[in-house]
Amino acid sequence: MISVPMWILTGVIAVCARAVMSPYQKRLLADASESEVLFVRDTVALGLFLPVVGWTAVKYGFSGTPRSAVAMVLTGALNVIGAFMIFAALSREDASVVIPLTSLSPVITSLVEPLLRDTAITPLVIAGAVLSACGAAVVNSKQNTIQSILYGSDTTAVALAVSVNFVFGVTSTLDGIATASINPLYVSSIIVLFVGIGSAGRLWRAGAVHEPSQRRQLLALYKGDKGILGILQFGGLAATLFTFGAAPSATQASILFRASIILVVIISSIGLNEGHLRRRTIGAVLIALGVGLGVSG
Repeated sequence: MISVPMWILTGVIAVCARAVMSPYQKRLLADASESEVLFVRDTVALGLFLPVVGWTAVKYGFSGTPRSAVAMVLTGALNVIGAFMIFAALSREDASVVIPLTSLSPVITSLVEPLLRDTAITPLVIAGAVLSACGAAVVNSKQNTIQSILYGSDTTAVALAVSVNFVFGVTSTLDGIATASINPLYVSSIIVLFVGIGSAGRLWRAGAVHEPSQRRQLLALYKGDKGILGILQFGGLAATLFTFGAAPSATQASILFRASIILVVIISSIGLNEGHLRRRTIGAVLIALGVGLGVSG
């Protein structure tokens, strides 16, 4: 009987949640701003995390090294930046373009992780990360030319999506450090809390919470969403952090998460009528091969 490691099982749950959440967020952005969608998503998710975290704290207490605690706070802060960068990119370009472009983060993680953790990154893992990056370039193209790969999509959206790889490349390593001695539920709730505070701050500065019309829009978004986005965030983020805590390395975990790209491309190309299904599917397959190499490595 074949035994599948637990980190791969939790990683598959995270992959499925991410694959559904990205196109769904894109659809909500058609009628709302990034800050509003993030605020609705993370207030619902935090409402789910708080009782679970409270029960965990009462039953098991809290333990963790100072190094892990610092990593937990840093990953929370960096996730605020990364979340707004992705949402800004999604507001300008197709989800089936933006999400694959974020698949380069394992390359960054494979470079950063050995500097911060006692882990060995094998050539096979690096090859998987690079192959995933090549797949992302194919997904981004609109024609079979190098120029199309570089300039085929909205320039600002592409720049944001590519830049976020540096943010999430570092946060992946920090997630691995934090969950090494801290319960992943605590780390997940801190990330949701930080992003929620960031979105609430942007809404406050924009005056959205002061205007009755804006408050009505937020309430309408809550009612229209019915908590679906928050549930996806709760389940997906918890599974993600459990995977980082159990995986041999953060690089391998982050490569596994790239498998969600295939589902995002299919769902967005067909469900959101974004088109380019064949080319983007080919790129997604390259990413899948990179995932296979990275996980096996």
